[in-house]
Amino acid sequence: MEPLLEDIKVVELAEWGFVPSAGAVLADWGADVIKIEHPQRGDPMRGLMAGGLIASTGDYNYMIEQMNRGKRSIGLDLNKPEGREIFLKFIAKADVFVTSFLEPARERLKVTYDELSALNPRLIYARGHGQGQRGPDSANAGFDAVSYWARSGIAHMLTAPGTPLVMQRAAFGDVMSGMALAGGIAAALFRRSATGKGGLIDVSLLGTALWNLGPDIIASHLLGKDPRDAHDVSTKFPPNPLVGVQVTKDKRYITLTMMEADRYWAGFCRALDREDLIEDPRYSSFDARAENRKELADLIREEFASRPMAEWAERLAANECVWAAVQAPQEAGNDPQVVANGYLVKHPTNERGRVVASPVQYNNGMLELKRGAPELGQHTEEILQEFDVDWDEITRLKEAGVVT
Repeated sequence: MEPLLEDIKVVELAEWGFVPSAGAVLADWGADVIKIEHPQRGDPMRGLMAGGLIASTGDYNYMIEQMNRGKRSIGLDLNKPEGREIFLKFIAKADVFVTSFLEPARERLKVTYDELSALNPRLIYARGHGQGQRGPDSANAGFDAVSYWARSGIAHMLTAPGTPLVMQRAAFGDVMSGMALAGGIAAALFRRSATGKGGLIDVSLLGTALWNLGPDIIASHLLGKDPRDAHDVSTKFPPNPLVGVQVTKDKRYITLTMMEADRYWAGFCRALDREDLIEDPRYSSFDARAENRKELADLIREEFASRPMAEWAERLAANECVWAAVQAPQEAGNDPQVVANGYLVKHPTNERGRVVASPVQYNNGMLELKRGAPELGQHTEEILQEFDVDWDEITRLKEAGVVT
């Protein structure tokens, strides 16, 4: 893919998944992203797999790779005067600064928007956090399971009453919010091209979650209750039977989404091998199908239960129905559409490794990784030399623990 952000320099002071995922998107788009890490421990995400919180994949740390591919890493201690001096050199030449640090930490490190924009008025300063920039909890830590999944209402709406709480998958809210942050940065860069001025971009996990759940949030305020109960009878016998989930003979799930029921009705009946239903007065119009919804829903369920997934795939595709098999992640990764569009990308150095491409493609190009995620401090010497720090000074800085 063509480098949309070629020559854009990004300084990332961020940890875990949310904001680093935004940096990964910017790197996918061609930006030079310098990741500043604590010189001893690095980004805590590096230890997530070893801690047993996610599946272990041996020598390929997939969480670090997914969130940090394409970047360069420097171990730099901002608490030391020499470390701050180096950091300010980076900022003076940067186009973008992205951070996940909360306001108290930014104030302590003297890396607030006011301080850095005074040094570089063209700087796009982008921050990501849990609960928003205002309010009583703005300075509180927030991970996506807390701020995105639980607090927003998403977990509630996806959990059927009386059943165990549905939990999100790893970094679920992080990557959604990271994409929003990357888009905001791109828009700010466009504005800067016209005005010459930098600016402040702010995205929270909570705000992104409410955006995702927008229709339910708005409806709940209008109705004074949840907009739809997961066990409402209307979900079992919907007015439009061409929307919903069906179970096949081999116990696979198929999702149907033919919103324009009259348009697809004849083809759907042919897929069922029930052409007799096309002109049946009980089902030949939307109103008739709605009136006879229960018996029609039962009929359709019986038909789907009579054949395996493979046969339904052929029948539904042949009749131009709008449908998809409910796939496991391994199946999704091998989906012909995923392969054809380059959505899963080979790692440039690890033969087993893959990352998922960020979803934007430009001029029909597909992402090709030039580098994977860096090791902690992998590019320290290279980066420092670019900023006119000679070898003697690099050695001294290392001995003093300022860099690794």
